[in-house]
Amino acid sequence: MMNRRDDDGGHGGAPALVMTGVSRCYGRRRHRVRALGGVDVTLPRGSFTAVMGPSGSGKSTLLQCAVGLDRPSGGSVRLGGDELTRMGGRALTRLRRERVGFVFQSFNLLPALTAEQNVRLPLRLAGGGARRADRARAVEALSRVGLDDRAHSRPGELSGGQQQRVALARALITEPELICADEPTGALDPATAEHVLALLRRSVDTSGATVLMVTHDPVAASYADRVLFLAEGRVVEELAEAGVRGPGAAAAARIAARMRALAGRAGAGAAPGAGPGVPAGAAGAHASEVAV
Repeated sequence: MMNRRDDDGGHGGAPALVMTGVSRCYGRRRHRVRALGGVDVTLPRGSFTAVMGPSGSGKSTLLQCAVGLDRPSGGSVRLGGDELTRMGGRALTRLRRERVGFVFQSFNLLPALTAEQNVRLPLRLAGGGARRADRARAVEALSRVGLDDRAHSRPGELSGGQQQRVALARALITEPELICADEPTGALDPATAEHVLALLRRSVDTSGATVLMVTHDPVAASYADRVLFLAEGRVVEELAEAGVRGPGAAAAARIAARMRALAGRAGAGAAPGAGPGVPAGAAGAHASEVAV
């Protein structure tokens, strides 16, 4: 199954994702909160983009709107040329299952299944996964993350880093058009986090994957081709050179300096109707719909 659309796939050289004027508001009247305010983001195919910003800046909301987990209040979201804002719930679920890979901070593995069965789960949800060839694909995906020898282990028998690598293999098995990673190293020690980030970077460099990653960690962001900085629901800055010559202390230091500057601005006062007041539960309201 090849879900990435290349020059022969009907969309030509179209970007993997285009978000135009995307806004997201919660609540009504006096209690109205703006989580996103007119965001424009374009992800070229085969790119690695990190999104950073102070708490409440709209990072997770942007990620969720990008893949139809949350419906924007306004604007356009196009994945591979298809307009998500016009799709119904079933169509969006199918799109996420077949064309988007997810990597979460909490791994989201099913404890009763082995690593190989967890990796095969997207294929099973798509109506396959039981064939010998699908099992071989799952083992091959585990091999790509260095875990083919743990194919029959259950999550409880794996370390946190190993579980995250299983989750990454699961995200890659359908060869999705877009990989969304939400704080993928937040629960990992630095050495393990470096391994997971290197795997994400390799998926871009060797397989042509497109990665959109939300992170609070400047070191993690330094693995990306560019970093978008959000504040009060808007993209306020971009650092394009981060990670171009590979991750390193200099890139991480530049990113950290930009984050400190943004945090200082946020501490000076938020604009009316913006900020971290997104209703509790709104950020993950549709998490159960993700086909993983």
